[in-house]
Amino acid sequence: MFEGEALQFDYYVERIGKGDPLIFLPAGGFPGNEGMNIAHYLQEDYETHMLDLPGMGRGSGLDNRVSALDMANWLRDYLDARKINRAVIVGHSLGGAVSLSFATHYPDKVMKLVLLDQGHKPFPRIPVSEFGPFAFAFPLMNAMAQAIGKPFTEKVAGFFSTSNCELEDKVDAFCKVVSIEKTEYVRTAIRNQVIMSGNSLNLMFGLYNLNQTNLLKQLNVPTYLAYAMFKGIDQKEERRTRKHVRKLKKRKLPITFRSVESGHYVHWSDTLLLRDIKTFLQL
Repeated sequence: MFEGEALQFDYYVERIGKGDPLIFLPAGGFPGNEGMNIAHYLQEDYETHMLDLPGMGRGSGLDNRVSALDMANWLRDYLDARKINRAVIVGHSLGGAVSLSFATHYPDKVMKLVLLDQGHKPFPRIPVSEFGPFAFAFPLMNAMAQAIGKPFTEKVAGFFSTSNCELEDKVDAFCKVVSIEKTEYVRTAIRNQVIMSGNSLNLMFGLYNLNQTNLLKQLNVPTYLAYAMFKGIDQKEERRTRKHVRKLKKRKLPITFRSVESGHYVHWSDTLLLRDIKTFLQL
């Protein structure tokens, strides 16, 4: 929280660099410093604010149902508190959904938008790649969360908790599953993985119910979309990705597309992506 300022939410942020403000929003389950490699790469030109997502980390959360406007207002309040008129917005996965919501509702506050493997295809109705076999219960849980609200999400949050194994074992298992190399950046993010709560699930269900296609159609800010191809990792997801990106490219949207021959964690898997993002930001 910022001392002396009356804000609706507490925020936790780590800042690196100097220059124009850049907001980084992480994937679900990770702290803001998931974007540390981006912050370090751009530190001579941008002051990167790595924000924990609401209810996922060291800041307060969003109660009850979460809409695109709720997500956008959460980020708007942070920028207003910092007296930031406009910023570059970078978001990965769930953080990308919040970023897209913000850019759609408050385009005048966005210099440029960077989406990391988010926005180009709907969140799956049965999100197996995110939650494994537990995903088959997700539609029912979503319906109950909408009907019952916080009492339900608080009760089931424990099912989504991370394991208590040693850090290096977590890092090894994670990197194997998502097909990336171990780095200190990955280790730092996993060390601070989020303990799930009812508010965490509120945000997750907000993503589940978000119509990202409609949000994309409303975009009028310059956007860079780096999307994972899943080639050699998940054939079904590769086909699904090709289908939705092909449809998107037929629309006249202010989007620069960049495929990444990897899985979901594109900023940790493509050594040239950070260079390409920097080029886009400086155009």
